[in-house]
Amino acid sequence: MRKINTLKSYKSKSLFGIINIPGDKSISQRAVIFASLCHGLTKIFGLLKSEDVLSTINALKTLGVKIKFNSDICEISGTGGIFKKPKRSLNLGNSGTGVRLLIGMLSSKNIEITFRGDKSLSKRPMLRVIKPLEKFGAKFKSNKGKLPIRILKTDYLSPCTIDEKIGSAQVKSALILSALNLNGTSIINELIPSRDHTENLLKHLGADIIIKKKKMKKKIIVKGPQILIKKKIKICGDFSSASFLIVAAMICRNSKIILKNIGINYFRVGLLEVLKKMNGRFKILRKWTENGEKVADLEIRSSDLKGLKVSGDISTRLIDEYPILFVAASFAKGTTEFSNLKELRYKESDRLSAMAEALKKSGVKLKQKSDSIKIFGAKNQNGGVKIKTHDDHRVAMSMLVFGLASQESIKVDDISMIKTSFPNFAELLNKVGAKIKYVQK
Repeated sequence: MRKINTLKSYKSKSLFGIINIPGDKSISQRAVIFASLCHGLTKIFGLLKSEDVLSTINALKTLGVKIKFNSDICEISGTGGIFKKPKRSLNLGNSGTGVRLLIGMLSSKNIEITFRGDKSLSKRPMLRVIKPLEKFGAKFKSNKGKLPIRILKTDYLSPCTIDEKIGSAQVKSALILSALNLNGTSIINELIPSRDHTENLLKHLGADIIIKKKKMKKKIIVKGPQILIKKKIKICGDFSSASFLIVAAMICRNSKIILKNIGINYFRVGLLEVLKKMNGRFKILRKWTENGEKVADLEIRSSDLKGLKVSGDISTRLIDEYPILFVAASFAKGTTEFSNLKELRYKESDRLSAMAEALKKSGVKLKQKSDSIKIFGAKNQNGGVKIKTHDDHRVAMSMLVFGLASQESIKVDDISMIKTSFPNFAELLNKVGAKIKYVQK
């Protein structure tokens, strides 16, 4: 029997059907961490069981948190923020969100803990998290600003005012989690807006957080110490995962799909705004709110996309969707320009270079610079190649979607990393008519 270990996608005539997208990864990560800070049993519905989330769950178990699954419900017995010192380091695998939020949460607990990750996570910058946390008095020992990182004991933790200048939801969340345990009032000034899942979910769980907005800037006032209140948490479908089906339906002819229960948080749906300007056809069928998050059912139809200049101001609301948007631009009529892409170089891979390399190899004409890319779209793109994914799940999934519309198939060199965010990616696309098959490498 031949070993099956990668995927190949083929030109697909049309996509049609109704799909339930798996739970939002960002909210799932926050839900399990925040539930551990509550007193008593928290039930989480719709949790994403991806490798990243499971890595965070395993880390919490190592800290003494009791977590079990009862059918599709995740039940977490919170410790009220009191954790046991682990006998071993916490290995977060590929989970960037998990490691950064846990570093923030544990940095003000005055216990020594070491964090590790896989090869990919160990290359990612962590100074952006530990440097601002040091302003609270936290102390760390790191590998030149990367994993492994050890939190050191200190008796000099105190609240203060910190400016968050990167526009990183992970950094902001780490600061908020640290401040929740400090005695006094901390202020986090968010100078560049980022997704607000942390603020929404903490408020749902009764956190005393005051948010003052002025234009695009935000002041977050956290009074500590606090213990969160257990409540039922329902997790909506992940918009970043939905984005692959959205673009797939738009670039495959005669397509119409409905995506159920999708999170449409303002800071996550930049893709829809750009696609609308590109002549993308979609509509919101109904809207409601869950845990402070806006949720909707979406209808997507095949579209004659056209190129445009995408403003760099929207980059923080598109950061995870740029790879699949590059694919949409490849099949659009005319030229699409993207700028302010520097942050793409610090994801699971250098996504800007990885996607430029993959698209160019597939026949797409483009021009790449240090923080921008210009894509010259065409209705027909060649394909017919094997793509190097650089251990990046979004590069792999984006290029497999490319293969659904290109003249020849697209094969990716590895699919193991897809499990970190969207384990049933191929299964769901095939359910609506896509042709994605398991093949040998």
